[in-house]
Amino acid sequence: MGRLRPIEPLTEPLTDGVVTVRFRCESDLLAIGAASHDPETRRWLDDTPMDEAARSTSMFRVEEAWRTGQATPLVIADATTEEPTGIINLQFRNDDVATIAYSVFPAHRGRGIAPRAVQLVAKWAFSELGLSQILLEAAAENTASVRVAEKCQFQRIDSRASSAEGQHTMIVFACTKN
Repeated sequence: MGRLRPIEPLTEPLTDGVVTVRFRCESDLLAIGAASHDPETRRWLDDTPMDEAARSTSMFRVEEAWRTGQATPLVIADATTEEPTGIINLQFRNDDVATIAYSVFPAHRGRGIAPRAVQLVAKWAFSELGLSQILLEAAAENTASVRVAEKCQFQRIDSRASSAEGQHTMIVFACTKN
């Protein structure tokens, strides 16, 4: 379905002093592309790994997602160095509900980056985008993502079989605006 109106891209990054969430830029694409081929990432995502053709159109697709109100493709970066450490995205189901998805790059896993980024984006989405609910879907076997949802105080609301190859049981979590 998607949002009914465009979203203004972030002009100011979201930060907690450790993690920064910001608009994607051309210089992020090599790191994003490399991470898209990581076996652990491939295990949980059904997206096609980024090749040269996808990289060449990536920024157009990022801008189009914001312009059409379908999604908010963002980069997670180290707050000090600005080095990209992952990606995070809201995909809109309608004007008040979105699904959040994220991936931390292999060299940066296990440092609490994902929960910090999810909390930053959720706070922004509730206060600035007017969302009333954010959903997070994680494979039951993906203990890292399940821990992120729980750490960020998302509540389990459902489970279902995934449509991805390998058939995982997906847990659906929700966080509602207070």
